[in-house]
Amino acid sequence: MKKMKKIILLLILPLISYSQDLNSALNLHNTLRGYYDLKPLAINEELNIMAEERADVIAEEDKMIHSENDYGENIFNTTEIKLSRDYFLEASIGWIVEFDNKLSMRQMLCSECKDIGFGVSMNDDKVFVVALYDKMYDDENIIRSGTENNNK
Repeated sequence: MKKMKKIILLLILPLISYSQDLNSALNLHNTLRGYYDLKPLAINEELNIMAEERADVIAEEDKMIHSENDYGENIFNTTEIKLSRDYFLEASIGWIVEFDNKLSMRQMLCSECKDIGFGVSMNDDKVFVVALYDKMYDDENIIRSGTENNNK
């Protein structure tokens, strides 16, 4: 039965991957960036391919570990698998509202970033979304809120 489930998921994955609208996630990113007077991001096809490959690796290993490269990276997963979900938008919202740390949102607000790519993959019971940015944020190229500046 588990093999059958995996076969069905593999057949459904292309529908999820290509039916998702990257524009909803891109628009959310750019709305947030606009609030901080940052330039909008653009979808980059090369980053899309790399993000898709990265999502495949994460799904296969079933571990949300960031890669060690020069790209910024946000990772999201969910166990709720449905065809009609917009996983890219759901992931982007999750990166904004994560409570334990704000590293994902800091990446979204990287002032030096110009391009973004998204990828999605799944394993037996989870969907993984990866966003790759052309640059990795650091403390010099993120926007700080007034309270963060006052604490320095």
